Amino acid sequence: MRIDSHRFGTLELNADQLFLFPQGLIGMESLHQWALIPDPDNASVAWLQSAARGDRALAVISPRAFFPDYRVHIGRRDMSSLHLTSGSEVYVMTTVAGHVGKLTTNLRAPLMLNLDRRLGCQVITNDDRPMRQPLPTVAAESAKPLPTSQVRAA
Repeated sequence: MRIDSHRFGTLELNADQLFLFPQGLIGMESLHQWALIPDPDNASVAWLQSAARGDRALAVISPRAFFPDYRVHIGRRDMSSLHLTSGSEVYVMTTVAGHVGKLTTNLRAPLMLNLDRRLGCQVITNDDRPMRQPLPTVAAESAKPLPTSQVRAA
């Protein structure tokens, strides 16, 4: 598959490198296929690049790299589209907004990625997480995927 992206130029990807978001993302419900592309200049950042729209790419981070105590509290129904099984690995990512020196991340509406099935969804947490949490200038450490036992469903 060929993606002509504004940020990365032409990308050649196999279909198995894409994540399927059956419901799309908030504000982009019609875009279902996304590629997770590492940022070449910053190991703490990746980009979720739309396969259908070259002009749609979202900066994302692992929130636990910046906020080690971050946990996602969502209902079981929100997780059903991920088709999780015992032992599934789940990446939790949050979007980044702003500009250098004043970056924020949305801890209220994280992206959940099932690495095994290449499925994703965006959820709204059941707690009072901020939509614009200022990011510290340095990540605490590189975060690894969470086993499903660490994703709490209500």
